[in-house]
Amino acid sequence: MLPIVYATPYINYPQLNLQQVYPIPTQYFNMVPTKVMCDQACQFPEITSNEKASDNTDQNGPTKCKEALVLEELNLLLKFLSKNISLLQEKTFEKFVIENLKNLISLHSDIPYILKRRYIQVNKTKEEMTKFIIRRCFQFIKTQINYQEKVNLGAEERDRLFYHTFFSNDKEFMKTLENDSIDDLIPFRKESKLKTINDAYLKKLFNSKYFTYFYQQFLSEFQTICQQENEEKIEKMTMQIQKIIFTRDYDKIKTYRRFPWKDHEFNKCEIRAQEIYKKYHFHKFKNEKKLLKKESIKLEHIELSESIQ
Repeated sequence: MLPIVYATPYINYPQLNLQQVYPIPTQYFNMVPTKVMCDQACQFPEITSNEKASDNTDQNGPTKCKEALVLEELNLLLKFLSKNISLLQEKTFEKFVIENLKNLISLHSDIPYILKRRYIQVNKTKEEMTKFIIRRCFQFIKTQINYQEKVNLGAEERDRLFYHTFFSNDKEFMKTLENDSIDDLIPFRKESKLKTINDAYLKKLFNSKYFTYFYQQFLSEFQTICQQENEEKIEKMTMQIQKIIFTRDYDKIKTYRRFPWKDHEFNKCEIRAQEIYKKYHFHKFKNEKKLLKKESIKLEHIELSESIQ
């Protein structure tokens, strides 16, 4: 059995000065421990989330970094605006911002409202819709005919090669060009006679049976193509706006133009696509009827002259 050791009571010890034993400056006693972020080089304020830690944490990974959280919320915001902006009430939008954009507004509380105001200002014109329709139709045609792009060529040369490959097999169409060449059908080039997709350009395009056939197929896939287009635009815009936010160059948002399409604009665009088909396909048949009528008149004259002889 161990001997009992008696010690003098604590009060008889001289009073200890803990700060002398552990020389810690007094200003650090109340310091809150800093949280180590995934991107220590970033100088922006830390983004907090009111959600449980498990919501923002992968099972085998660290907490999501602030850039990823902001990117998710920007993506969510743009999807919400693209679908609802035409009928969106202020109170509804405020509720959405408070409930879903905690990390974004922690950086700058006005960002969602700046984006919304700018999105309202940017509207697609009839010309932009027509340009989108024809360009997406040609992209659709490339997928249908399994056309392989030449990577080592510039954009203009790739367009030229595709137009020649596609239209040169349409013998009847080539006859309608008369003194023009296939190069004249390629818009937006310095050498192009047609600097934009106008009425004359569309009439020429729909003279091609090949193009008309694929345009019909394109119309049946139009909604799917539009959805894919908007998803791509939203992804690109979220990345670009994120850079603007983290560099705090907010004025760029006020002049930004490449917004995703609004749902009601896509509805208008689909109607426009149908109108183009009806107008220019009908114009083609009208011209064909005129030609047939002329041919029949010629035959009648020939028959009449033969009978007289």
